[in-house]
Parts: sequence; structure tokens; C-alpha cells
Amino acid sequence: MGSNPTPRTTTEHTAILVGYMTYLLSKKSLKTATVKRKTKIIKSLLRHGCNLFDADTVVKFLNTCDWASGTKYMAIDAYRDYLNMIGLSGVKLPRFRRVEKLPFIPLESELDSLVCNARSRMYSFLSILKDTACRPIKAWTLKWVDLDLVNRCVTANSFKYSHPRKLRISGQTINLVSALPKRNQYIFSPSGEPERFSYELEHFTLNFARLRKRVASKLVNQRLTMITLRTFRHWKATTEYVRTRDIIHVKMMLGHFSITNTMKYIHLASAISNLEDGYVCRVVKSVDEAKTLIESGFEYVTEIDGFSLFRKRK
Repeated sequence: MGSNPTPRTTTEHTAILVGYMTYLLSKKSLKTATVKRKTKIIKSLLRHGCNLFDADTVVKFLNTCDWASGTKYMAIDAYRDYLNMIGLSGVKLPRFRRVEKLPFIPLESELDSLVCNARSRMYSFLSILKDTACRPIKAWTLKWVDLDLVNRCVTANSFKYSHPRKLRISGQTINLVSALPKRNQYIFSPSGEPERFSYELEHFTLNFARLRKRVASKLVNQRLTMITLRTFRHWKATTEYVRTRDIIHVKMMLGHFSITNTMKYIHLASAISNLEDGYVCRVVKSVDEAKTLIESGFEYVTEIDGFSLFRKRK
């Protein structure tokens, strides 16, 4: 009887992946998450039967597969590192340009429908994303010392080449986060081990996808299935520009080094403004009521007969 080649092939693939990961960690100044992403791409190429010693087979696969342009771009980058590892740095590889797509911007009510149906830990995490426009991985790395209860803000330190900044959060979010159990120095990470952050967030994202599917079915609204954790960042940036018409303010809020990355929100804000039916109006007389409205995103308009008028776009 012939032998089964699968165990040998699996062993060879494992050796390739271990060697590749070791090479990246020793030769390049890369974040752990980047190393894992590149290794995952090489693993996918192997799984699809690509001969990594033959660049033509890899290029042929990438030219015919249905991967997104951004994924192909990253695959070429990861494969170039592999060629450098085995001493074939002179091989010419094609360039796959990223096709820029405008992010999906949902209604605030659609985001709230997901937030309100989440359990306490996810509820708090989604509320942080909605208030601050943090990247999901940045929010995952927040520590308890980053939470300022007095001034109602969190400190988002430099991450992924972005500026450090202090970001305001609502009183409701402060209360939600404060009620979470303090397992370690990090607010959301159950292990408190930075090397596990990427894995933990992947698992959390799967749970969010299940929540999204369940709520979309319950409300008969398939738009909800288009919402990702990064959608909260895009929504906040867009609506903040609608509110302030200040692109520099939005740039600083997002922590962008280059305003080029922020400019797309002007176009998105213009489209949303054209679709808006109007404003939700509120009338208050006390300072506490006014503070509550401002924390909810309402803006002051005027005062009539001792009453203050506030508005927020629908």
C-alpha cells in the first residue's frame, strides 16, 4: 500500500511557517500582529497549492483568485519577505494596487441597535468605539489608568503611527466601563497578556458577528450585517465632520499624521448631509438637562423665554 503524503506535507508546511515567522521576528522590526498576518497569508498560499519556490505559480494564483486587491497587495508583500528569506531577493513580482472603497456609514440608530443588544463587556467596548473613534485594537489595549473618571475621557496613546490623544466619552460609557470587573491592568483583555491581544480580538470579533447576524434577523435589516468594528470609527469621523465642519478637528480626533487620510470623510459627510431629513430638537431649562443633551451629541441653538433649544441631526 502507498503511504499517505498528507502528514509529510503538513509537517513541511509547518516547518516553512515556523521558519518564516522566525525570520520576520529576527530580521524585521515588525509588530507581532503584522508577523502573524504575513504568516497567515503564506499559510493560505500553501493551502491553495502554491509552490513557494516558483514565483510564477504564486503570481498565477494571485492573478486568478477572488481575493480583494488589498489582500493581494499584502500577499505580495508577505511573499517578497519569503523570497528574501530563501535568498531570492532579485525575483520581480507584480504590483497589485489597492482599490480604495468608501466605508459604509450606517445610521446612528442602526449602531445603537447593536450596542443595546450586546452584553455588558461588549456593550462597553462598542460604546467606547462609538464615543472615541478608536481603532478596535487600540480600544482593546486600553488600561484602567487610561480612564479619567473626573474629566470623562480616555487617553489613547500612540498606536499604528498615530498621534496620542485624549478623547471624551459620555457619562453613560464611563458608568458602563467602571462596572466591569478589574481582572488585570487592561480594561477589556481577559488575559492581560499583550501577545494574546490579536487572538482575543479575533475571538471577540466572531462574537460580534454572531450578535450582528442575530439582531439583523430580528429587526429584518440586512444593513446591520455590513457593520464591522471599524465602522464605528468611520461613523464617528463622518458625523463629527457633519457636526463641526472642521477637518482639522476630525484629523486630530482620529490621530492621523496626514490629513490626506482624513479627507474622505468630507465626501462622506456631504453625502450624509444631503440625505438627512432634518433635526431632532429638544427643549431644556436646567443645566443638568443641557449637559445630558450635549453628551448625547446635541448642539446648542438658541434660547427663547428662558428655555434652551438644542438640536441633533436625525
